[in-house]
Amino acid sequence: MLTLAKYALKGQYQAATVVGILAIVAVFFPLVAGTTFISALVTTVLIVMSGALVGLIILTQGTISGLKAIIVSILGITLVTWIVLKAPSLGISIALAQWLPIVILAHTLKSTKSLAMMILAGAALATGVAGIQFYAVPDLEAEWLTVIQLSMEQLQGNPAYSSVVVRDNIQLFVHWMVLLMVPAMYLLFVSILHLSRWLQARVAGSDGYNQEFRAIALGKPAAIFAVAVLILSFWLNQDWISSMALIVMAAFLYQGVAVVHSRAVRSKYRAWMIGFFYALLLLFPQVVALTSIVGVIDNWLVFRKNRNIEST
Repeated sequence: MLTLAKYALKGQYQAATVVGILAIVAVFFPLVAGTTFISALVTTVLIVMSGALVGLIILTQGTISGLKAIIVSILGITLVTWIVLKAPSLGISIALAQWLPIVILAHTLKSTKSLAMMILAGAALATGVAGIQFYAVPDLEAEWLTVIQLSMEQLQGNPAYSSVVVRDNIQLFVHWMVLLMVPAMYLLFVSILHLSRWLQARVAGSDGYNQEFRAIALGKPAAIFAVAVLILSFWLNQDWISSMALIVMAAFLYQGVAVVHSRAVRSKYRAWMIGFFYALLLLFPQVVALTSIVGVIDNWLVFRKNRNIEST
């Protein structure tokens, strides 16, 4: 990844070539490999790599340079989808959905030089998208439920898909899938920008990103807003406010993770502690929620000894 980053920074043609190839492969790899777990994993990695490189280009060379690479990528995806699938609009829509959040977040990070501001800007953008989702497509959950139920009916002969437990939990699964769609995309794009900033520091031979990450603090106003949204989500029990609450908790997850990194940095078992912590994050949603709560209350209790922390 670092080698690709250094090559992409050699010039606008190199950047456009690398970003374009990664984006095109990410679009067409699932068509070739099928809808398997490995295919989804590889596609996600390709999207992350191309997005991180675009973010890196914007951070180091400016938004215009990043847009040039994106335009070439859009043209490449559109041309290939036009030739192969006879659907040029598909390439444009995929490219815009993939690149627009990256441009906004990267430009915010470059302008403010603040990971906290970038995280908050992403949360504001995600909240707007979630509002549009529930306003413009209010029946999305019902539509997905219908599609999945039809697929399950076609697989009734398979014992693995005939379980009563599976059938009874389809609706709950779809409900949470709809609620988590925007928060998951928010986590993906913000994490891509973190990778871009890490690459920028590595290319420059600096430890700046690690210091900035350990110092993330979103500030008391944002924490008060988060508490208010969480209370409203329990009180109103509305899907749109629940999705907003998940976005807010995702934002403060970064501050909670920063607290853990800051506390572990001086331990001789740091690698084991951090590895174990991330394993718990992946396995247990309760740990994710607890880490987010730690991120919220850290704005008042300040769990990190270093008082020179970034704050909005």
